[in-house]
Amino acid sequence: MFLPMHKVCLVGDVIVDVTLKNKNEDLKMRFGGIIHSARAFWAIGHEFGLGYISPTYLDTRIFDFSTHWNNPKLIKVADTLNAPNLILNEEAREVGDQGYELILREEIEYKYHDFDFDKFEKVLITSGQFDIQKILNRTEGKQVSIELANLDYQQLLDLNYKFNNIYISTSSHIFKSFIESHSFTFEAFSALFKDICSILIFKENRGGTRVYNFSENKTYQVSSQTKPIQHSVGVGDVFNAIFEASIYNDIQKDLALSSFVAMEYASTTFPVNFKNSVEQLLKTNIDDLVNLQGVILNWEKRNAINIYIAAPDFDFVDTKLIDKLEQSLTYHNFSPRRPVKENGQMKEDDTMEQKKEFYIKDHEILKDCKIVIAALLYNDPGTLVEIGIASERKIPVLLYDPYNIAKNCMLTNSCKIVTSNMDEIISEVFTISSDL
Repeated sequence: MFLPMHKVCLVGDVIVDVTLKNKNEDLKMRFGGIIHSARAFWAIGHEFGLGYISPTYLDTRIFDFSTHWNNPKLIKVADTLNAPNLILNEEAREVGDQGYELILREEIEYKYHDFDFDKFEKVLITSGQFDIQKILNRTEGKQVSIELANLDYQQLLDLNYKFNNIYISTSSHIFKSFIESHSFTFEAFSALFKDICSILIFKENRGGTRVYNFSENKTYQVSSQTKPIQHSVGVGDVFNAIFEASIYNDIQKDLALSSFVAMEYASTTFPVNFKNSVEQLLKTNIDDLVNLQGVILNWEKRNAINIYIAAPDFDFVDTKLIDKLEQSLTYHNFSPRRPVKENGQMKEDDTMEQKKEFYIKDHEILKDCKIVIAALLYNDPGTLVEIGIASERKIPVLLYDPYNIAKNCMLTNSCKIVTSNMDEIISEVFTISSDL
């Protein structure tokens, strides 16, 4: 049985998300910003409000859309001036850095309205460039939570406010700044927020989510759920909304539901399909969802996982796809190894002793690796041999085959996965690594 859900007002920007067209994605444009969280509340039938910030040209469209979301209370917090609230996204699935670009972000100004949140028990702020202090000044007596995106730590301290929940991810500014100057531990990172919030929710992308409850001095954890990913834009916002709804008033159960609903949001860009999937989830016994394990792979554990990239990584080959693969693995804190880059490139006129030394050094790197990703840019003999060696040693081999070259059954059956989709490669890395 569900407990009564608290009425929440979502506060933040309404953005127009534009996913740019590339060879794997069609051009797609839709509402984003706090609208991602709104779709989550709509899917679970939760009463909510929108304290939104946008250019005036979006007002009519926001009103029209809201009629399809059970008519939430609309509160115009501010008009965005000098910019369209339009964000470009280079990479929808977060294989690596998504390359967000907020158009004319340096020119943005705001004209604030007279607003209040009197009808709501909770306020969930998704931070942007707007003045958060102006929001907090209108929240007396409310439980206020915040998603920290590009806010830095000093800005957070300057707010001088004790939040209920703070949501933060591995792509946030505070986290990136922390790991630049500290060896990461969850305990040390959590300690930054001890006097700033009651509960810290740390979202580790495809590796799950950890929560620290300061009143209990207790850590909770939930796995991420795996399903073919269509996009990752706004998935964290959906997670936040479901957790904020506190349907079960139980951290572990609310985390489990948040994780599953976020998975469903990532699997489609069609809202009705998303809502239908969530309605089925809500019919499932929550204890069953809690007990269904997905992927748990803490950030600090990933760096110890060496991944051998078997590929024709030569100066006479276009290595852009290899570069992207390495960047994606590094973005998720794995340790990719590129033997040609580390040991140098063999020349045809090298002596037999020099060639043997390359062979031995490459073998040494392979011994240190727990996963092999083979990038089959063409039928390179070295790459094919390395696949065979790794397979014989029972090292999982993931074959990234962008040009659909792999036809030979000895090759394809030596690999755990064969795909032209880099996202599937990254997802499999998480799945395998979580079991190591």
